[in-house]
Amino acid sequence: MQFIEVTELAGVRSAVIRFSKPGTGLEFLLFPMIHLGEAAFYQEVTALLRRRCDLVVAEGVGEGSPGAKALADSYARLDRHERLGLVVQDIDFDTLGVPVICPDMGGREFEEGFRRLPLKERAVLATVVPAVTAGMRLFGTRRYLARHLATEDLLSEAEEATAEFWPGLEDLVMRRRDKLLTRALTDFHRASADRSDSFTIGVVYGADHMRAAADTLVGLGYHAADADWVTVFHLEPPEGSGPEGTRARSA
Repeated sequence: MQFIEVTELAGVRSAVIRFSKPGTGLEFLLFPMIHLGEAAFYQEVTALLRRRCDLVVAEGVGEGSPGAKALADSYARLDRHERLGLVVQDIDFDTLGVPVICPDMGGREFEEGFRRLPLKERAVLATVVPAVTAGMRLFGTRRYLARHLATEDLLSEAEEATAEFWPGLEDLVMRRRDKLLTRALTDFHRASADRSDSFTIGVVYGADHMRAAADTLVGLGYHAADADWVTVFHLEPPEGSGPEGTRARSA
């Protein structure tokens, strides 16, 4: 199952996947997110959430964690950068008109975990992340950014190597937060699986978290019914375009 696809013709695309189950009106709509993209991508996702969802489960570590802020700032420094013409994810969940639940870590909990990371990992983070961000600002291109964005239900060799290199960070950023997400999805299923009316829960999380979400839903008896592809960004900035980018397409 593909969550993020990268091709020469279509660029970087996200698969908005609908999971359904016979005998229930409850459905889950997965939105695999890339946190840096064309403005039109986030506009399209916002429109889909308003039009198709009755409740939204959204990613977001609570405030109060310098560690989480440092990681997020690596994206923020590329926001509206002239060379890339991309923006940081900016969905305003308060304007969707539907309830929004955030089962993610609180800021204090994340910071406690961050401070417990092995010294080697924290030292490498403190040097590598700023260096990579600075390099992207000076020389980065959309093609370079897209190199490792393709995401499927199975880990790639590169992803496995990264997880082995950062075991503490992998546990904090992925496994522990995945458990909170999957617990929330399971709770929603148990509370609403017997409903006969149509009810759609949108899940807006980073693409890497979609493996855990999809595995959980399949384990609960749901299946991927269909998907719509939405463009995150094209590999080449459109002629004369700025950070506003071009309108995302669905196919």
